[in-house]
Amino acid sequence: MDEVLWRIADRPGQSCRHGYAWQFRDARPQSHGTYFYYLKGSRAGEIPRAQLRHFKGAVQTDGYKVYDYFESVPGIVTLACMAHIRRKFIEAQKSHPRHAAKALEDIVTLYMLEENLRSRGASEEEIRVQRREKALPVLDVMEAWMISIQNQCTPDAPLGRALDYAYKLWPRIRRYADDGRYQLDNNPVERGQRPTVMGRKNFLFSKTNEGAEDNAVIYFLLGSCEIVGANPVKWLEYALTNLKTENPEDELAKLLPCNFVGNTADFEWLRYSCRAYTKEGEPFELTLIFLDSILFIPVLIQYHLH
Repeated sequence: MDEVLWRIADRPGQSCRHGYAWQFRDARPQSHGTYFYYLKGSRAGEIPRAQLRHFKGAVQTDGYKVYDYFESVPGIVTLACMAHIRRKFIEAQKSHPRHAAKALEDIVTLYMLEENLRSRGASEEEIRVQRREKALPVLDVMEAWMISIQNQCTPDAPLGRALDYAYKLWPRIRRYADDGRYQLDNNPVERGQRPTVMGRKNFLFSKTNEGAEDNAVIYFLLGSCEIVGANPVKWLEYALTNLKTENPEDELAKLLPCNFVGNTADFEWLRYSCRAYTKEGEPFELTLIFLDSILFIPVLIQYHLH
């Protein structure tokens, strides 16, 4: 779960205001896809609390304080994101290079373990056992190290902020070792936001809250196609052909991408991967989704309507 910034141009003569869309991604192996939700641009905690009021399971987030609520909800396990912690230590490299390098080295060790487990197709139980045997000791050493150096910088220094951010989330980070299905970071959710960021560069803003709500619906439906492996063009044809004015709710649910009877993985023409580099010079795989060009047309339509 995460929230993403969208621009709303509903104040004549003034600059765009910031609105937020929330993304909820189903991370199960048989995923139902992703869900974008927009309500007047609110970033308040009432949004995730309402959307997850009946949810039982694991919730993985960054350190935004509204997520603290879920720590006390029965039936919910809260997990943190190591990628966000890593970024904080990257920001501390200039002011405290030695300490930042130590933290980043430990984090790399954790990611190497994950990559080794993935590359050999380890079972969920094997992943759990290996994490408890190899990852937890690294986390324990790192936690003790963070405590030992906390007085070597001011709280407002980049390192101080990194330590504070990481230490508050450490119990949630450790929980990823409790279950082989859990992930070390929340990166799949952030990758799911890339089409919206690309779209924001194309159409710049939504003219109204209603237009942003339409965007959320479009990103939810076509983004879910990409996750579940449904060809979005075929799914759109199927859904529009079978959509009727008075479809009952159970019939509408059958039209969702995750229930599309024509689910196939023949949509490789929609995307390609290329080698890219962060500003720190580190390589990563960047998936460019041509899905966004499909989104562009309906988004233009909704802009003119609203």
